[in-house]
Parts: sequence; structure tokens; C-alpha cells
Amino acid sequence: MEKALIINNYPYAWLDEIIEITLNPQQTDVSGIKVDQLKLIETRFQKELREVFRQLKAGTFFLFSSKKLDTIITHYYDALVTLERQAMFNLAAYASDQPLAITGENLLIAIQELKSAITKRYGVSGKNSRNEVILSGSNVLSKIFCKLSVDQIGIILKAADDTRLIIASSLSLIFRSLVPFLSTENAKSISWNSMRKSTYHMEQHDKDIAIEALEKLITKIRNY
Repeated sequence: MEKALIINNYPYAWLDEIIEITLNPQQTDVSGIKVDQLKLIETRFQKELREVFRQLKAGTFFLFSSKKLDTIITHYYDALVTLERQAMFNLAAYASDQPLAITGENLLIAIQELKSAITKRYGVSGKNSRNEVILSGSNVLSKIFCKLSVDQIGIILKAADDTRLIIASSLSLIFRSLVPFLSTENAKSISWNSMRKSTYHMEQHDKDIAIEALEKLITKIRNY
């Protein structure tokens, strides 16, 4: 009986508390969180995610009903998508290049890695299309596929920042705010920090492709 109760406990309880409350700047004064606390959070967060996956595998191992199997997997996956959504919004609100932002990105990456692991093991992506949609109030946000590479997107966003077409307190804030919602052919989950670093040394090939893409936009706008 005791084992059954443990298994039936909500596996995301602590993870939800951290993402929805502790690291949510709308709920908590996150500026007061110390570096050593962030390290402890990050370590336990990784451990809790591994436990979630372990529980999912244990709970589905002896299931022979495809309907029950799909229901359990969907519950786990949907909860993870909700966690990812809030982690994205938290990260976009953090001050750039601070320990909190680094922790926020690491937690988001950890969540996305578990999503990928569940998808790889159970094939969730085609099972429930609503999981790819992120809801926030009445707004619907989803991962947007871009035909440009990560480096090429970074070039265009940097140019938009330098010309003040997009106005933010820093280029890092622009990357952190937009990148979590973008995907490319070779990168379903993009690191905003990697994109930022790519703008330090731009390849001529990437600049040429970015220019070509912008010229296509100019031509299209002129023809409207």
C-alpha cells in the first residue's frame, strides 16, 4: 500500500514549485537567490527529472493497453510542456549574463532533453499535436521553424539590435526572449547563449545568406 501511494504521488511537485514559484520573477524576488542556492537547485532539478523518467518507465512497463499507455504518457508529457513554457518565460525576464540566467537556461535545456527522451522512447510528438502549442492566457505561442541556421538568425537579430529596429536593454535579452520559441532544421532546441557567441565571429557565408534572405523580404514588401 505504501509503495502504491509513493507511485501515485505527483512526480512534478518539486519541479513545479521551483519553476512556477521559486524562479518565477512574477512570484518571487529572484534577485535575492544566491549562487550556491542556484547550484543546489540545478543539481536537484536534474535528479528530479531523472526520477520522473524512471517513474514513467516503471509505470508503463507492464501496461498492455495502448489506450492506458497513451493516457499516462500524455499526462507526463503535458506536464513537462507546461513546465517548459514557464521556464521559457522566466528565462526571458532574467537579467543578462547573470548566474540566474545561466541556471535558467540549464534548467530549460534539461526539461527539453527529457522531452526529447520521452519522444524518442514513446513517439509522443505525433500523438498529441496540442503538446506542441504553448498557451499563455488567450495567446497561442508555438515553436517557429526558420529555414536559416542559428548563426544566420543571430546575424539578423544583431543587426536589428544595432540599428535599433528592435529595442531592448541588451542583445542577450533579445536572444533570451526570442530564441526559446525558434527552431531550425538542425536544431529543435536552440541555446540563446550559443547564438550570442556566434555573432562574435561571423562567417562570410552566413552573412551572404542572411543578406539574401533580407533582400527577398524587401522584394516581397515592394510588391505588396
